[in-house]
Amino acid sequence: MKWNSIETFFLDLDGTLLDLAFDNFFWHEHLPYVYANSKDIEFKKAKEDFEKMYKNKENSIQWYSLSYWSKVLEIDLCSELLKVKKKIRTLNNSEKFLQILKEHKVSIYLLTNCPRYMLHVKLNQVKFWKFFDEIISSEDFGYPKETDEFWNLLQKKFKYKKTSTVFIDDSKSVLDFSIKSGLNNVFLVSNPDSNKEKQKTDGYKSIDSLVDFSKLII
Repeated sequence: MKWNSIETFFLDLDGTLLDLAFDNFFWHEHLPYVYANSKDIEFKKAKEDFEKMYKNKENSIQWYSLSYWSKVLEIDLCSELLKVKKKIRTLNNSEKFLQILKEHKVSIYLLTNCPRYMLHVKLNQVKFWKFFDEIISSEDFGYPKETDEFWNLLQKKFKYKKTSTVFIDDSKSVLDFSIKSGLNNVFLVSNPDSNKEKQKTDGYKSIDSLVDFSKLII
């Protein structure tokens, strides 16, 4: 692959540009803790109850929704997000990679399941707004990236050549749907959470971090 063969870059946010450790902390530690206090129950019980509810909504738009879980848990998730926003971190050298893309005049699309309010908080925290030509939250479409509907709506809304587009994400399920939509140049981030071991790549073309992609380009 050569730089002059790439016109568009689709980039995921959490686990690709940002450390997934924050989301894992927010959803699986902080919220169960707040939920336990609000219901006056033990943390273990609160975590078990929440994880069961959360699992039941996996791969749906509600799974990512702050407003949905605010209603279900009777907790103001927007307020809770602001309390811990300083824990938001970039993954190694992600800003450097964005700068490289800009230097090569590649169009950069942010494709994320992160809801708009949380997206706003995160991008303000890391100062990444300036890099993107387009920012698409699955909340805009009403369907998460791990659905055919998301990719169909994306193709209707924006013009891009599939053969000259690269997509990088940390979710195998999302990559599967992107491939189904006709993308071929897709890569899996193998180390999305700095607090965890690398995920199994299972035959997907993979990179440890975004800057590693530059090593694949002539």
